[in-house]
Amino acid sequence: MHNVREPKIGWSPAVLALAAIVAVALVTACTGGGYGSGGTPMYSATNTPVSSQQVIRLALPTSVMGQENDPTFGLVGGYTQSSYSQVLAFAPGTQVMIQNDQTTASHTLGDTGGTSSFPASPPLSTTASGGASLAAGFQSGTIAPNTSIGPITLTAGTYYIGCAFYYGSNQMRDVLLVNASAVPGPQATLAPGAATPDPGDPGFHY
Repeated sequence: MHNVREPKIGWSPAVLALAAIVAVALVTACTGGGYGSGGTPMYSATNTPVSSQQVIRLALPTSVMGQENDPTFGLVGGYTQSSYSQVLAFAPGTQVMIQNDQTTASHTLGDTGGTSSFPASPPLSTTASGGASLAAGFQSGTIAPNTSIGPITLTAGTYYIGCAFYYGSNQMRDVLLVNASAVPGPQATLAPGAATPDPGDPGFHY
């Protein structure tokens, strides 16, 4: 009898090297090893930025926006972050647009310099100052009808604000609270027969 030897299957070094490369690639893909040099991910999920931007609306207190006798600060009017006049409140760092919601009258939002009440003759100006940050001494400058300015970043503090055009004649003045626990004040009551403001309607004006 003759011994029959089974043929041996051999692999060349080139084939073995190729197989090793394929194996490493498969392991990396399955384990999520998507990192480049220095540990930096090659693939990363990105979150859509969430805007903190809000709107302060301006209108004459004699309009539908009305006036509110705030329990803490007294009579305020002409400014709202909702629909009707109210004491304003935001967290520090909030970005706001300052929007004139009237069709004929120009307005401003400026720091009166008051610290505990509204001064009789505040240094309000129709010229802008303070840039894009609302802090002591800020003046928006003239905001034409149906236009807005901003975004303006709010700095912590309590600001007695007013309109350079109508501070004295129409009592257009308000208090802006900027602190972490600030809460907006109650809103003015809608005048009988007046149309309800809709801040979400770009065509609405006071």
